[in-house]
Amino acid sequence: MANQEQLRLLIKSVTKWNQWRKQNPEIIPDLQNADLSYLDLSHVNLNKANLEEAMLCQTNLSGACLENANLSYANLTSAICFKAVFSQANLSYTLLINADLSKANLWEANLSKAQIINTYLVDTYLVYANLQETNLTNSYLTGANLRGANLESADFSCTDLTATQVNDLNKKDVIPSVNPTFSDCIEQQNLTNEEIDDTDSQVVKQAFNIKKNMITVGDLVESFHEETSQTFSPSNNLTSLESLWIRTQLEALYQAS
Repeated sequence: MANQEQLRLLIKSVTKWNQWRKQNPEIIPDLQNADLSYLDLSHVNLNKANLEEAMLCQTNLSGACLENANLSYANLTSAICFKAVFSQANLSYTLLINADLSKANLWEANLSKAQIINTYLVDTYLVYANLQETNLTNSYLTGANLRGANLESADFSCTDLTATQVNDLNKKDVIPSVNPTFSDCIEQQNLTNEEIDDTDSQVVKQAFNIKKNMITVGDLVESFHEETSQTFSPSNNLTSLESLWIRTQLEALYQAS
């Protein structure tokens, strides 16, 4: 149960909350089960906070600091986490459906068994993150850094892994649980079905099939042009997540191209 006094302060003013955190660094905020949905919490200081089972649906957490925070079982459906810091945070079993974690810092974050579906992780930093049994179906990891991440039994079905960095070439720097054959096959752009049939590794076959079904950045840009043409009204025809992509991601994508 959340500390009601702390909860009221946070809802009232992010500025006053951040001042209180600065003045009381020894206090660990207790926001367990708190309903923080639809709030603008951009640039809030939630480092080390207990947000277990918290409701953060459509919450704006852009630039927020959640280092070492506990968000296990939290609901961040459609949350905006652009450039948020989740380093070493616990996000196990978290719902991150239709969310935006682009350019977020998830270094050594625990995302095991999280549901990260239809979510943007463009240029997201996931070095040494735990993605064991994580569901990343239909998500965009374009340009994401997954070096050293634990990808055991993660689901990358129909996921865009264009320009994604997986394993470092220096294998000794990669944690033992990482499956090296996965990154090897992701980087093989020209594998043929005949070559795959000659390969003993079932992991390579599975990853190649994922590669064939990936949504590419080109598809995304083409879709963007179609949906924002003169005959469409973005406010009426685009979902909130697609509007979010236009605002925060597309410019960076074009600059990187």
